[in-house]
Amino acid sequence: MLVTTMLMSVVFVMGVRSFFVVPPEAKREAEEIEAMLRRQQEEEERRKQELREEMARKAAEEAEKKRIEEELARNPLKAKYTDADEMHVVGIGDSVMLAALDALYAQFPNGYFDAVFGRTIYDGKNVTKALSEQDALGDVVVFSLGTNSYIDEKDVEELIEYCGDRPTFWLTTYGVANDSNAKTKNVVERHEKAYMIDWQTLAYEHYSTYIMADRLHPTAEGSTAYARLIHDRINECVLEKKEQEE
Repeated sequence: MLVTTMLMSVVFVMGVRSFFVVPPEAKREAEEIEAMLRRQQEEEERRKQELREEMARKAAEEAEKKRIEEELARNPLKAKYTDADEMHVVGIGDSVMLAALDALYAQFPNGYFDAVFGRTIYDGKNVTKALSEQDALGDVVVFSLGTNSYIDEKDVEELIEYCGDRPTFWLTTYGVANDSNAKTKNVVERHEKAYMIDWQTLAYEHYSTYIMADRLHPTAEGSTAYARLIHDRINECVLEKKEQEE
C-alpha cells in the first residue's frame, strides 16, 4: 500500500512538471507565431496610414477642385485666358487714347478701340450704349473720357450699367484741371468689377519722355507705356496676375 502511494506521488509530481515546462520546439513555434502577428500588425498599421493619407489627399484635391470651380464661376475670364493681351479688350476714349492707338493694337491684337478727338463722357455714353446693344463690348472695357468735360458720377454709373457684368477700367487723366479723376474714383470704389488705372502718376513720373509738348498727349514711348499699364492692370485685377519687378 505504501509502495503504491509513493508511485502515485511520483507520477503526480512528474505530471505537474510536464505541465509547466514548455518544450523548446513549442517555445520556438510560439515565438514565431508572435513575430508573425507583430509583422501583420505593423503591416496593418502601415495600410491604415496609407489609407488615411490617400483619403486626406483626395479630400484636399476635391477641396481645391471646388475652390477652382467657384473661382471660375465668379471670374470666367480666368478659364479662357492666361494673359490680358489675349483678350478682346474694348477701349472707348478721347484724344489721349487716340494718340496711343498704334501701341494699343500692338498690345491687344484682339482688341477694338474707339477713340475720337474732343470726345466727352456724354459722347462716350452713346458709343458704349450702341456697342452694348450690339453685344460688342468684348471681355473688358477701358474708358478714357475725363479730358474734355467735367464728369458727373451718374454718368460713370450709367456707363458701368451699360457694360453689364464685364470688368471696367478707368484711366485717370493727366494735365487736365477738372475733378474727373476724383469723381470717377468715387463711383469705381462702389463697384466690385470696376478698377482705376493710374495713368496720371505714371505720366507725371516720366513727363519728359512720355508726354508731348502740349502737356497732354502721350509720345510714342508714352503710348507704349500707356498700353502696357492697361495690360498690367487687367492682368492684376481680372486674372489676378501681378507683374514681376525687373
